[in-house]
Amino acid sequence: MKRLAAPDPILLGVVLVLMTLGALMVYSASLSVSEVRYGNPYHIIERWLVYIPLGLVIILGLSRVDVTWWRAVALPMLLVAFAMMVAVLIPGLGKEINGAQRWFSFFGVTLQPVELLKPVVILYMAYYMSTFPERLGRFSTGLAPMLVVLGLSLALLLLQPDFGSSALLFGVCFCMWFVGGVPLRHLLGLFLAFVPFAALAVALEPYRVQRLVSFLDPWSDPYGSGYQLVQSLIGFGSGGLFGVGLGQGVQKLFYLPEVFTDFISATLAEELGLVGVLGLIALFAVLLGRGLYVSLREEAVFQRLLVLGCVMAMGLTFFINLGAAMGMLPTKGMPLPFISYGGSALIGNSILVGLVLSVQRHRPQNARRGRGS
Repeated sequence: MKRLAAPDPILLGVVLVLMTLGALMVYSASLSVSEVRYGNPYHIIERWLVYIPLGLVIILGLSRVDVTWWRAVALPMLLVAFAMMVAVLIPGLGKEINGAQRWFSFFGVTLQPVELLKPVVILYMAYYMSTFPERLGRFSTGLAPMLVVLGLSLALLLLQPDFGSSALLFGVCFCMWFVGGVPLRHLLGLFLAFVPFAALAVALEPYRVQRLVSFLDPWSDPYGSGYQLVQSLIGFGSGGLFGVGLGQGVQKLFYLPEVFTDFISATLAEELGLVGVLGLIALFAVLLGRGLYVSLREEAVFQRLLVLGCVMAMGLTFFINLGAAMGMLPTKGMPLPFISYGGSALIGNSILVGLVLSVQRHRPQNARRGRGS
């Protein structure tokens, strides 16, 4: 039986540090909200401390799966993911929260099927480009089939609606196509076609237009459409260099909505200051850099593209979350990987890390080294 290499210590170590930091920040940010909502200040952190071990089990469990198996199940898993995305839209099966129908609810636990869709679409794109490289030169046999899969994914996401995940998935696939050998002329044409489509998707939904307006000038309506961003910026500004101290922040006292989920970075900035924010950025830089290192070491196209897609998904999520909280991007509800409270997001990011480690642990030279030791 082939011996596996140990999980990359740097990659796994950074994930553990991020999870620990996330637990501290969720604990600090959720105490007051949890007390009011549930009558128990520790209710939210107690639930979160259950998800973290589950995420680690997923990471280590998936890392043991031979990477060739992922290639074999790419198409069946894509069908399963699409079925779940359709099912969540059916009244009675999917659960609606704040006007969006994105969740399944089982015994009080909510799960978002998009967190399965993202890694599965990445798997499919890596599978197609590595299996049919000779088809990539022609639009009809190269980009077009992958566009069908992506287009169906985006349509199902917009029906929920989930514009942020749609943009994220498009960005990840675009990067994979660029590296995977899709001709630049095809990608340029696709990008030019996507811009008016994205503009139309924004224009058709008034709340998206409000988010765009509030992003450009949040102070024009500080108690309305710009409220979240204004309060987030106050949190970032209040932290100074070293922060007011862990647990001493004010914005979490019902000033900033989603303080322990989408805007947890504002709480971190207020309590840990610029030093804490730079530390957070450094941790993600190491995580993403180590993932890219694993990708560059791979000779097989499937493995290289699979790792690249997983790294890009985590990297773009981090960039979108932090950028929105700092007013650099329009406000979008997207959790900070491994930091924000959210079981579905943690499971989804754990799947991505598990896939990266699956590639790393099953490299042929790692296997030979394991037999020789």
